[in-house]
Amino acid sequence: MSDFPPPPPPSSPYQPQPQPQPVPQRARNGLAIAALIFGIIGVLSVFLPFGLWVAGILGTIGLILGLIGYGRFQRSEAANGTMALWGIIISAIALVISIVGAVILVGTNLAEELAVKDAAESTVTPTTETSAQAQPEETAPTGTEVDVYDLEVGDCLATSPPEEEELISSLDTVPCSEPHGEEIFAAVTLPDGDFPGTDAIYAQGDKLCIAEFDGFVGLPYEESALDFWLITPSEQSWPEGDRVVLCTIYDPAGEVSGTLRGVER
Repeated sequence: MSDFPPPPPPSSPYQPQPQPQPVPQRARNGLAIAALIFGIIGVLSVFLPFGLWVAGILGTIGLILGLIGYGRFQRSEAANGTMALWGIIISAIALVISIVGAVILVGTNLAEELAVKDAAESTVTPTTETSAQAQPEETAPTGTEVDVYDLEVGDCLATSPPEEEELISSLDTVPCSEPHGEEIFAAVTLPDGDFPGTDAIYAQGDKLCIAEFDGFVGLPYEESALDFWLITPSEQSWPEGDRVVLCTIYDPAGEVSGTLRGVER
C-alpha cells in the first residue's frame, strides 16, 4: 500500500487590509489674506493726502475680515489662523493711527482758529481816544466847509444832527481826532424811479443804514448807546440823479473825539 502525502490544509478566505482614511485638507482662508492686505495698505496710507481717513476705512474693513477669518480657523473651516491674527493686529494698528491722527488734526485746527480769533479781538475795539491816533488821513482840513455832494465816508462833521429836517447844501468838517458831533459811517444808494416822498426815503434809508451799523460799530443798532442820522436826497436834487443817502453816527450824550468805528457800545 503506497503512502500519499496528506492533503494541504484548506486556505483561509482573503481578508482585505483596511486602507488609511485621507486627512481632510482645510480650505484656504481668503479672509485672513484680505485682512492682512487691508491692514498693511491702511498703515502705509497714513503718509498720503487724506491718508488718515483712508487708514481708518481700510483698518475697519481689515479688522472685520480678520475676525471672521480667525473664527473660521477656530471652527476648522479654513487654515491660515496665524495670518488672520496678523491681519487683525495690523488692521487694528491702522485704525488706531487714524483715530489718534484725526484727534490731533482737529485739535490743532481748533487751536489755530482760537488763536486767530483772540488775535483779531485783541486788535479791534480801541477806545475813542486811542482810535483817534490811528485815524487815517483826514478827508478835509480843520473847519473846512464841504459841499454836501463832496462828503465821503470817514468825514467827521463839526455840528450835531439838526432837531428837524432842513435843506442843506454844505457842512463843516473837522478832523475826527478833534471834538465833533457826527461821523459819516456809510453811504447807501436808493433805487431809481419817481421821487417816492420824504417819508419813504427816510424809511428806506433807515433800513439801509441799520444794516451797515453793526459792521461799523461792532454792535447791533438795537443794543448800542449810539444813534444815527440821515443826509438824504431832496425833492429838488432827485431829478438830478441824486440817490445817495449818507449815514452819520453820533453819541446822544454829546461830542466825541476820535472815530466811533469798532467801539462796541
